[in-house]
Order: sequence, then C-alpha cells, then structure tokens
Amino acid sequence: MVTSQKFGGKWTEEKLNIFTSYLEAYLIALQNQKFKKIYIDAFAGTGEIETSDGEQYLVGSAKRALAADRKFDRYYFIEGDEKKAAELREVVNTEFPYLSRIVTVYCGDANDKLAQIIRDVDWRYNRGLLFLDPYATQVNWTTLETVARTKSIDVWYLFPFSALNRMLPKNGKYETWENCIDRLLGDDGWQTEFYKEDPQMSLFDLLPDSETSNNGTRKVKDSNTDHIKDYIISRLGTIFPCVSKHPRIFRNSRNSPMFLFCFAISSESPKAQRLALRIADHILKNK
Repeated sequence: MVTSQKFGGKWTEEKLNIFTSYLEAYLIALQNQKFKKIYIDAFAGTGEIETSDGEQYLVGSAKRALAADRKFDRYYFIEGDEKKAAELREVVNTEFPYLSRIVTVYCGDANDKLAQIIRDVDWRYNRGLLFLDPYATQVNWTTLETVARTKSIDVWYLFPFSALNRMLPKNGKYETWENCIDRLLGDDGWQTEFYKEDPQMSLFDLLPDSETSNNGTRKVKDSNTDHIKDYIISRLGTIFPCVSKHPRIFRNSRNSPMFLFCFAISSESPKAQRLALRIADHILKNK
C-alpha cells in the first residue's frame, strides 16, 4: 500500500486541478504533432497525498499524469527520498504496468536529475511538460535556465512565496539568507528591488555601534505581496520567452500567501506561445 505524504492544505487540490487541466489540454493540442511528448515531475512523491490538516486524501501529480486518457511517449519522475521513490515504482508496476517500459523513476536531487534528463533528450524532436512542485527553496535558478534553453518545455512552477518573504527581514539584515535568495532568484537584484534607505535614520544611527551598513545607511524592506509577485514573474521573463501574467497565489487559513503557481513557456514559436498561454491563462483565471 502506498504511503500518503502529509503536506499542503485546501489549496493543494486546487493546484493539482489546475495542473491536470493543463496537462489534459496539452496532450490534446499535441496529439497530431510529429514531436514525441515527455512528462517530467521533479518532486514526484509517492503518488498520493494527505493534506496537513488531515481533511483530504488526494491523488498526486504522478498518478494523475499516468492516468490521463491520452498518454505521453515518456515519463520521468524524480524523488529525493529513497523509500518514496521505491513506492512510486511499485505504483507504476502494479497500477500502470502497461506504461512501465516508458517510465523512469529517479532518486536524487531534483536539480541534478533534471539536468541529466535534459542532457539525455534531443529536444529538436521532443516536447516536454515539467511540473516543479518543491516543498521550499530546492529549485536553483540555474536549473530554470537549463530548462529554458531547451526551447521545448512548458513549465508549471510552484514558487515558494512565503519562504522568500521570510528570508527578506523588515530590518534589512538579510545576510544570513543572501546566498539562498541569490540561488533562488538568480542574482542579487532583489536587494535594490525590495530594500530602500530608512528615511527614519537619526544621528544615533551614525554612531560606530549602530546597526547600519558599511556606507552608513540602514535598509528597510519595501515590498508587498503584489510587488514580490510581479518581481518573480519579471525574473522568470528574463529567461523564458513567454510567462503568464496571471499566476495563482495560494494562501493558508490565515490568508497569508504561501506559494505562487507560475507558468512559463520555453518555446520561441509565437504560435506555440499563443496556444499554451491561452490555455494556461484560461485555467488560471477560472479554476
């Protein structure tokens, strides 16, 4: 029996429904194309989910992809936990034995394994759908750059909004998290984007033991939910030729933003971009 993973909340089903709707539309749109279709799930889990509040038992993204009426030509699943990876292999072998020959389950770091998959595929003749559903800040910006360079993969990325926000302290003393934020966002541009000089500085702040930066200034956080959301989308737009401007914000029971569900297209074809964006935006606005 598969062990359900316990995480998420009521928004988890919403996220999965959005992704599944796009997956089904994607397979219809490409059904008569000459390209082979590849599915990649970088944080696949076991295929079953129990929400943290214990109120819902859900079919996860891996099983949803395998169970879709139309099929991909190849499935790649990545799971960092050996036990969960083994359970997912068992799910494939027992519930989807007819697909086992075209399914590969990797155990390891998602960034490393995803880079390996991308290296092994000739993207001139393949098109891919990637689901990036990390628990926190596991996805490196360099990984997104690698995906974008294929010019062949559509990406759904559950960006860790609350984790980033927690790493951006109000007092501007972000040194503890600086490297992690750089890795997540690709460079240090966020420092000038989200911080400004404190207009309330006094003469006491200029004393040697005051908490100021080396140039004699003190920084304060200058951002809100929309500001952070827009910046994340703009950053994705620096590496992907097409990004949805309508990401879904998932909130917890206290209405605090938890994740930002983003959609990006690596194809440079205007026709492919228009079709994918029309489908994704329709789902994001209505689901």
